[in-house]
Amino acid sequence: MTSSFVVDGQERAWSPMLLGPGSHGLRTTVDRVRLAEEAGVDQLWLGQNPDDHDVGVMAAGCLAATTSLRVGTAVAPIPSRHPVAMGQLATGLADLSGDRFLLGLGAGHPFINEFVLGLPPVPPVAGMREYLTILRTYLQEGRVDFAGAHYGAHASNAGAYGPRVPVYLGAMRPKMIQVAVRQAEGLLLWLTPPRYIEEHVLPVVRETCAEIGRDPAAFPILAGVPVYLPDDHPNLHADLEGMLTQYAMMPSYRHVMEASGHADRLAGGELGREMIDDLAIVGDPDEVAARLEEYRAIGCVPLPAAAVGAAPLQLDGAEAFARFAKAVCVG
Repeated sequence: MTSSFVVDGQERAWSPMLLGPGSHGLRTTVDRVRLAEEAGVDQLWLGQNPDDHDVGVMAAGCLAATTSLRVGTAVAPIPSRHPVAMGQLATGLADLSGDRFLLGLGAGHPFINEFVLGLPPVPPVAGMREYLTILRTYLQEGRVDFAGAHYGAHASNAGAYGPRVPVYLGAMRPKMIQVAVRQAEGLLLWLTPPRYIEEHVLPVVRETCAEIGRDPAAFPILAGVPVYLPDDHPNLHADLEGMLTQYAMMPSYRHVMEASGHADRLAGGELGREMIDDLAIVGDPDEVAARLEEYRAIGCVPLPAAAVGAAPLQLDGAEAFARFAKAVCVG
């Protein structure tokens, strides 16, 4: 597990950013992404909501508008796209950008998968294993013939195996983390404070790496965390409490919150300032830098998150976005 990576034979710190869907739309987002690249961001990860533009379209726009920025999906939900179609998307974006595309996947949430999309339920871990088997075979070998309980494919990749596409997996619980270590290049986390990572993520990564003979120092863990400069957000803590209360309704995030020491606050129905400050980072640039360093100190890469728009908890205007990008960049 590392907070640095190698570029042109030299090791240097990661400086990534997670950009969630916002109210200003794709064209404004692309304009902001150029500012991020100028500020020193070298990896941009894009979120996906069911009511927003397709994350593949967003990634294409951001890749076309930049020259060196690596752009990834954090995360593309697998229920809405067959693994061969996901492979076609990934190889196309990698080809478009000169191999600057990073593919981050996730199982999605049952409410979205089954109610919003009307899809039949699939066991998350078993389904993800099959999905990644098809996808990675398609990407790496150029042809896949697979028939599983949940996914099947008999297809070829006309791009002569396609460009190299790193695959990252969104996971927070042990079994899915094990899948990430065994079948992906890295791990994507969201709303997981350092205590949870130390106690519930890193032990699983180390144990699984030992089982398969993988070097844990070469398995990147990106920890997505909301970051806010208070002057840009009126009523910040009240808005954050509302957002986190919504996340607490989803079993996977509630599990993380409870395991991070917040079970009593959740049971009482009032999150409180201490819990909010544990799950999100609020402060001036120096305070933000110190909090981000806590993630690096335990062996993972902090992934500061923002959204572009005029709604609460979003960054409205180029100046506010530029301040944020400068505050979260390494070095």
